[in-house]
Amino acid sequence: MVKHNHGDTNIFNITNPDQYRCQVLHYHNRLSRLYLSVYKGEDRHAPAIFYLLFSDVGYFDCAVTWQGAEFSIAPSGDCIQLLLDTGLVGSAILRFPNAYASITDHARLYIGKTSTDRNIRIIANSANMVHDLPSDFV
Repeated sequence: MVKHNHGDTNIFNITNPDQYRCQVLHYHNRLSRLYLSVYKGEDRHAPAIFYLLFSDVGYFDCAVTWQGAEFSIAPSGDCIQLLLDTGLVGSAILRFPNAYASITDHARLYIGKTSTDRNIRIIANSANMVHDLPSDFV
């Protein structure tokens, strides 16, 4: 089961997530969906063993491929700060607590831990592990 709360760690419950490699498979801009392929080990010719799907994506900052599949959900304040830093929301939002709460109810900052010092950052509404791609996948 995938964890969905701010502050949750290893949200996909992957054992030894550092042994997995993630790769951006597809970003569907009309649906704001980001698909990541996840592979185990170093064999670049092996098929993906599962996929991570991030829905209602507003922002992502990542390499095309990286080692590590451990994702956590940052505290809501970190999400708002990144939204402010990137210009996705204006600073006026901080004056309206109801609007601020509405954003953090629907936006989460997912942090992917990699084998380097640079983490993956994805702002999305939800994340799920899927074992098969949709039949109409582009």
